[in-house]
Amino acid sequence: IFLGGTLAVLLTLFVSHEVGELGYKSVPSEYPSSSPSAPPSFDPRPTLEIVQERGYVLCGLRNETMESGTGPHLDLCRAVAAVLLGNPDSYEGVSVRTDNRFQQLHNRDVDVLLGRATHTIEREVRERTTGSGFTFSTPYFYDGMSYFGEEKYVKCAEKEVRFGACAPLLICVKDSTTHHDFLETAFPSDFIQVGSSLVEMQEMLMNSRDDPKNPLNKSCNVIASDRTNWVNVPAELSSTAHGRDVSRFVEGEKTVLQEPLAIVTRNNDREFSDIINWVVQALFYGVEQGLTKNMTLCQNYTNLTTYHASNLNFMNAVYCVGNYYEIWGGEGNPQGINRINNGTSGMI
Repeated sequence: IFLGGTLAVLLTLFVSHEVGELGYKSVPSEYPSSSPSAPPSFDPRPTLEIVQERGYVLCGLRNETMESGTGPHLDLCRAVAAVLLGNPDSYEGVSVRTDNRFQQLHNRDVDVLLGRATHTIEREVRERTTGSGFTFSTPYFYDGMSYFGEEKYVKCAEKEVRFGACAPLLICVKDSTTHHDFLETAFPSDFIQVGSSLVEMQEMLMNSRDDPKNPLNKSCNVIASDRTNWVNVPAELSSTAHGRDVSRFVEGEKTVLQEPLAIVTRNNDREFSDIINWVVQALFYGVEQGLTKNMTLCQNYTNLTTYHASNLNFMNAVYCVGNYYEIWGGEGNPQGINRINNGTSGMI
């Protein structure tokens, strides 16, 4: 038995060698390699040091902000740059989508995420697209999800009715958002239509006169999105209507979700996360103390060579860019819970 086994082994080795000599396809080893593949490499230094040595901060921003070159989220990025580098223009915007923004932050493609990210416990502990947790600043704005679309179907969505006259209900929503997460718990999948952007969803809404649930007709009769989006949507729809009726579209009365929007950082650099939170607090402090944008007090320290939070001037956020109301006010100061809390009103 031993001799037969030995001959079998030798014959196997001989055949394997000959096959290799003749150029036939080699048979891979059934044993794993003793050398594991190297893990992804990244700069292990503190984020503050990396940003200051690079000379600019990488801000993850939505496409709409990138294209317009204006808006409160861009100003928040500039406030961060003013504090980290002493120059509000020392930033680079990186376009992010709702379905890849946390992955880009996790992969260090951006230093901070400013794309209207909602703070949730799930994202703080284990965000689903990355499997990692993230750190969120104090909320800088409270938004809320509401519905917009054909009036009868908006009411169906608000009441979560799916039968009878409400059976044709089909709600457009952006993927990888808290709005999408909510709708998945409230409605079956055939009542949900995923869109890549608000512009695309508006066009899908305009097509809602056709059968919305026809698989060949990508449309919907309701959009679920941030309530602040509805300020400009009616005018945008009218400008692209091309003769189509837009008078049937209304904004719902119900705020379905409260959305605390925050700046997001990775959770492995506590100092940098604290710095970003202090930038937000400085903007609030400016309102409380009556401090406003003043470029004569904007301190430039772009040649700073010591990388520590104690060397930063957090009031640069206010003096170089503006206080919270100046940044977020637009045509008027924030109202309701987005007022600075003076003990009688507001939550900020």
